[in-house]
Amino acid sequence: MTPMGKAGAALVVGVAAALLLAAAASAIHGAGRMQERAAWQQKEARRAAQIASDMQAEYERGRAASGRYQLGASALQASYLSLEGPTHELRRRIALVLPPAGRVRHDSPVPHAVPQAVPDAAEPHDAGGGPHRLSLAAVWMWNSALAGTDVPAGACGLADTSGEACAADAGLTVEDAWTNHDINAKSCAADRLRHRALIEFLTERPTP
Repeated sequence: MTPMGKAGAALVVGVAAALLLAAAASAIHGAGRMQERAAWQQKEARRAAQIASDMQAEYERGRAASGRYQLGASALQASYLSLEGPTHELRRRIALVLPPAGRVRHDSPVPHAVPQAVPDAAEPHDAGGGPHRLSLAAVWMWNSALAGTDVPAGACGLADTSGEACAADAGLTVEDAWTNHDINAKSCAADRLRHRALIEFLTERPTP
């Protein structure tokens, strides 16, 4: 082979080797990209599975909370219904508001035989001198309505609504009841505000 032929053959071999190296490099690069893509796809699949799992867990948590609320609401309603009949019947028999201590009533021989109206707030004291007072029946009904369950006042409660148990002076005045009402009203207003704020927080949509 002539020198020219040898040089040409060497050139061809060099070009072929370069092409092989380039092809190998391209194959390696392509394989690397495929591995990266496969790893990314696996990562995305795991992330999607985790999101689905979290959503299912949150859904189950919401269902459980809703179930607990429904049970609690039903129990509360049943408790109020159990109080409704006895308290209505009690109000027909026993006065909730008693005349001032020491005043003798002449219009009825039995103080609790006729239900008494709540005195006007502008006239907290009777002409006999002293504030009108609450019976144990009034305190039982008041506290039970607030709690949503039977809260006896002394011996007066669902277990015993007799005159002996419920007609006695509770030692509290109408003014005491209004003071308590004021405290409860403020507490309820604060609860409503917190409840409304929580609902707005849970239902509001973020601004894009």
